[in-house]
Amino acid sequence: MIAIDLGHRYGRLARNGPGGRPDVVEIEFDGVDGVLDPARALPALVAAAGEGAGADPDRSVVLGLPAAGEGEDELRRAAEAAGLRVERVVPDPVAVALHYGAVAEGVDRSVLVCDHGATGLDLTVLAITPDLTVRIVRTRSDRLGGEDWDAALAAHLAGRLPVGADPRRAAQQLRHGLSAAEQVLEPVGDGPPVELSRVELDRAVGPLYRQMLAAVTEELTAEPAVDTVLLAGGLSVAPGHRAGIEALPAARGLTVRCHRPELAVLQGLLLRHEFGVLRVVSGPAPRTTRPPDGYLLLDPEPAVRTPYPVAEDPEPRTRPAEAVAPTATVTDPDPGTTDPGTTDLGPEELQEPPVAPVELPHETVIPQPRNEQPRRSVPAPETTAPPETAAPPTPTPIPPTEAPPAGTFAVPVADLQAVRRGDHLLVLWAWPDGALSARVRWQRERGERTGSGAADRRPDGDLVCRRRTYEHDGGLDLAVGREAVTLTVEALVTGAGVDCEGSSALIVPAQPRLVEYEPAVRRRLKGRVATVTFTAESGCDLPDLRIVHGLGRFRPTSTAEGTVVHEVRAQRLLARTPLTVEFPLPATKGPSWLVCFPAHGDAATDAGIDIRPTALHRLRVT
Repeated sequence: MIAIDLGHRYGRLARNGPGGRPDVVEIEFDGVDGVLDPARALPALVAAAGEGAGADPDRSVVLGLPAAGEGEDELRRAAEAAGLRVERVVPDPVAVALHYGAVAEGVDRSVLVCDHGATGLDLTVLAITPDLTVRIVRTRSDRLGGEDWDAALAAHLAGRLPVGADPRRAAQQLRHGLSAAEQVLEPVGDGPPVELSRVELDRAVGPLYRQMLAAVTEELTAEPAVDTVLLAGGLSVAPGHRAGIEALPAARGLTVRCHRPELAVLQGLLLRHEFGVLRVVSGPAPRTTRPPDGYLLLDPEPAVRTPYPVAEDPEPRTRPAEAVAPTATVTDPDPGTTDPGTTDLGPEELQEPPVAPVELPHETVIPQPRNEQPRRSVPAPETTAPPETAAPPTPTPIPPTEAPPAGTFAVPVADLQAVRRGDHLLVLWAWPDGALSARVRWQRERGERTGSGAADRRPDGDLVCRRRTYEHDGGLDLAVGREAVTLTVEALVTGAGVDCEGSSALIVPAQPRLVEYEPAVRRRLKGRVATVTFTAESGCDLPDLRIVHGLGRFRPTSTAEGTVVHEVRAQRLLARTPLTVEFPLPATKGPSWLVCFPAHGDAATDAGIDIRPTALHRLRVT
């Protein structure tokens, strides 16, 4: 698997190397923009990688998409034109979240990804839900990248650089030299060495550094509130970068993570294959108790979690969640007194701007420090009635804990069936006359359950599906995982004339673990040699297998329709670790096939394994 991240000026290509560290090839583009013109930039990157990094057997690639999310089609076409097979296109902020392990089942959090690279600062807020859904809430970009730092440093060094030297190149060289030292003395071009200290560098880029902190502060104080800050990009490696963000009042109490930020995007792209059901959506999360597409979640017990998260926020908002903070322009009152690598930025320079109270029609929100509940001053009611008789606020039309309306009867549905699609189920049924909605509940049958009592018997999911949504989508899609599932569906019918009440139930067996195999034949001096490679996404126990060599135009369907040329003993197959067997193959004329079968009947089915070829046409070896 290859991971490719194209920037405006730089391109990076990586593959997993020994010890879990990726082998990275990086080039600087000459006269081409990697984001705006991937058709020219990507072939140059692949060519520069050479046979070592670019010679993947199946040429499969995971591409990184800029934070703005534009140009995916051009990026795909450029990769296909370069002879690569595109497996996934992942936004760079999502890849950073994968690198830091911020995306996992059962996790519910909001993170701010600060990607500070060569050409700009990208700030992206991600909302991560327990069902492996990553929502890109908003993204902003500022021209505060390494190029701007080099331009500011070049202006500071005016008159000290040799004649004929490129000022920005020289500034970049000196800035990189200060990454692990307090002072550097390096030759620039053909002239004498130039000396630069960290104090001078901090003074030169101080205004840009403060603008970066101001932009981060705006994102941290906007809605939704984030709990973690993830750093990425080459500039995040600079000493004091992480400490400066942690010192912000808006970041007090938050976790700021900075681990190999220069490789965060590439390592996240290489980890994408471990998240088969990862979903990436854009836009602010809906702030209603009704999920999109006509689904109404029922949660009679608050402790029960459903795979469709429901936003529970009955309080009025002081600002809409869709509002994106505008790009701030921060003026520098004293450019000569700022040191981003030390503590020169005083507390008064990092204080958040005061927030004025926001007057709402029914209440006043008083600003409070972070992580504290706001105090609300409610004006006295105009009526003279005692407080206990005051009119309650208008309730939400259909809260998530509301039962079906009175006079609604639950009747069984007909022809209940479910079709597995990986980790999802497509649930189908026939609607009774007069039913406009149906209640669907499901419970995963895990192999081992811990604890006892009612908590272990609660359903994993409970929702109401609207008939119009069901007919529009062609069924109900549920993310239930690969375990066995017990489904219960009951149609909700109003009015009299109901013959019986009840529900229809269906047990869906667990999804077998998929093991794929692919044969190949090579010619050597002593004859032909065949290899068969087995791979699996999750670890499993392989039963005894037989590899059958069949002749003729038709593929063998059993061991009796060919010759057993090799037997694979039962063994443990590790997740995503190929198992390759090699054996001689007799010379034949005409078409022939190599097919794998279990040695003992239904041994693979009994073990919960589905053994399939990667493609049927690959079984034909001549």
